[in-house]
Amino acid sequence: MKKAVLSEGYYETPNPYVNAPSCHVNLLELSRYARKKGKKLADLSQDEVNQFLI
Repeated sequence: MKKAVLSEGYYETPNPYVNAPSCHVNLLELSRYARKKGKKLADLSQDEVNQFLI
């Protein structure tokens, strides 16, 4: 994940009046997995994250 390329819009201030783009990852299940493994989300490998793609 450290080498992932982020779009410029990632760093923009969110607009609460516009729907956010989908991130294509089930964040709830990903965070549960990370908690179960005792890791931070930022410390998960790309393979671990890929398990939760929508």
